[in-house]
Amino acid sequence: MPLNYKRPETLEKLVQLDQELHQLHGQTVHDYIGFYISFNNDDDRYECTPEDAVVFGRTGVGGDHFAFYTYNQSLKDLEEAPIIFIQPMFDKAVNLVARNLRDFLALFITLKEIYVLERFEFYKNQSDFIKDYNENYLEDIDLRENELEFFIEELRENVVEGITEINDAYAYITNIRKEIQLP
Repeated sequence: MPLNYKRPETLEKLVQLDQELHQLHGQTVHDYIGFYISFNNDDDRYECTPEDAVVFGRTGVGGDHFAFYTYNQSLKDLEEAPIIFIQPMFDKAVNLVARNLRDFLALFITLKEIYVLERFEFYKNQSDFIKDYNENYLEDIDLRENELEFFIEELRENVVEGITEINDAYAYITNIRKEIQLP
């Protein structure tokens, strides 16, 4: 049964952008960022999805999905809820990836690829992260540079005004995982 939450404003704006992109360009948020927006739908949950998680996006691959973590529904405002990445095919299926949705989108602006987060558990240090990013993601990002820049500008203008990059994505994720504990 879905938890009783309404879509936070940032996600609502992302949904509006998704609809506009579809109408004007035949594209969706998924085409740019790599996940389908799907809010609080029981069909997107898996056995490993925490009961108090509010799913907001699914990748369409392997059951992977993103959710707001509500700390047993003690958080009332999903704008402030930490973002978790749930990967049913992995041994450690639930991982913290951002302090909130705004930071999650800032990570995308920084990395230009959300699936880097899938492999974060395998990095022993920042050098591993940079090497993997350069070897496995950078070429595709370069090929999509114009469309990614278009989408990032749309995010800045229509979803989160003034959003900027996170200077060091590896340090950001490493630090929030020390600061915010998941059960």
